[in-house]
Amino acid sequence: MVTNPLVTIILTSYNQDLFVKDALESVRVQDYTNIELIVVDNGSLDNSPAVIKYWFEKNIINFPYTCIFREKPLPYCKSFNSAFSSARGKYLIDLSGDDMLSRDHISLSVAKLQDYLGSACCFSDVLLVEKSGRKRTFYKRSPSGKLKQKVRMGDIYKDIVKKYVLPSASLVFDADIFRKEGGYDEELVYEDFDIMVRLAREYQFVFTNHIGVKKRIHPKSFSASQYKAKNSEMLPSTLKVCQKIHKMNRSSKEKRALLFRVMHEAKHALWSANFDVAKGFIDLAEELNPKAAKLNWYKKWLKYRWDFSGLYLFLKKN
Repeated sequence: MVTNPLVTIILTSYNQDLFVKDALESVRVQDYTNIELIVVDNGSLDNSPAVIKYWFEKNIINFPYTCIFREKPLPYCKSFNSAFSSARGKYLIDLSGDDMLSRDHISLSVAKLQDYLGSACCFSDVLLVEKSGRKRTFYKRSPSGKLKQKVRMGDIYKDIVKKYVLPSASLVFDADIFRKEGGYDEELVYEDFDIMVRLAREYQFVFTNHIGVKKRIHPKSFSASQYKAKNSEMLPSTLKVCQKIHKMNRSSKEKRALLFRVMHEAKHALWSANFDVAKGFIDLAEELNPKAAKLNWYKKWLKYRWDFSGLYLFLKKN
């Protein structure tokens, strides 16, 4: 077993000139030294390319790196897979240009993966930083920082299907497993839900109890558009993943977990007036359990297309 395996970090920036320097700096100061960095500017229209170039000019970099500056943006999953095709690391990190790695994130995650060989990935806690300055961890912690909830690891397929149980920004992948499973699905607009369920179906996930990533929550972040009123780009991809899960499921418990997820997504699709994709979720829910609670109410909402999206957005902001 290699004691200090190479880790590939693919850092993708798109119109993140205010943040990308911090992301780069968080890589530079890692206490784990055997890394390679692939920076992708995915066709930014702001000053991101200049910020990236200036940072490399002004800093001494003690690890191999490559910079890719796209003239026009590619779909995220396609862009990432293209960059990953040249990755040499045993482990892999997908770092957003507005996030920051904690200094010991790689070393702690790699150590855990080395203890649990054959696991698909390692996840940890994340510090969520809102535009207002408010900070909170993904998992509940005491004022002293002690974890207050049990975090499941191992076979967590059903957990991931049911709801958002782990922060994808913290994931450190086994690169060979990621490659074997085909990387990100390029038919989807976003990547994390799909890759997590596909990996969790066949492999173990491991957890390390540290805050591995500082993640900014702001209106321009891609995740903020999940339930965008009337024309969400992400919800159709969520529906496709749920349809995949339906085919992957092997037990009644997994079926119930999917129904919970589908009803949750149907509710938010209706509230945000994404009625076409809401129909897809409702059809899938009916296939899973035609007697599901609230299903008849959701079908009536869909039929009359009651638009409460203005109220929905107001409530989300407040």
